[in-house]
Amino acid sequence: MSPTQTHLALILRVPAALEEAIEGLLLENDAAASAGFVSRDVRFHGDAAAYQTIIEQVRGYTRMVEITIGLPEVEIRALLTSLRETFPGRGLTFHVVPIVEAGPIG
Repeated sequence: MSPTQTHLALILRVPAALEEAIEGLLLENDAAASAGFVSRDVRFHGDAAAYQTIIEQVRGYTRMVEITIGLPEVEIRALLTSLRETFPGRGLTFHVVPIVEAGPIG
């Protein structure tokens, strides 16, 4: 991580049905593919959850995929623009948080 560039972590919450499409978009993006990213299955609970089925409403959660990627701020902004253009109104949500320090251990 360059000390002069602001790096951010983009945390995406993606409906499970869009997992492969989102991962494909990330792998086609040079910066994202180069940096790599982590994806994991999560259960989203609460009033803000967009339940897709009656079963999810009864269970009290919806299955989603959470994707985390760290990139320079300019790359995060470009990636968000691409996601907004490609997947408008499809239930994606995100958080952007600063990365204070990152690197290999040892």
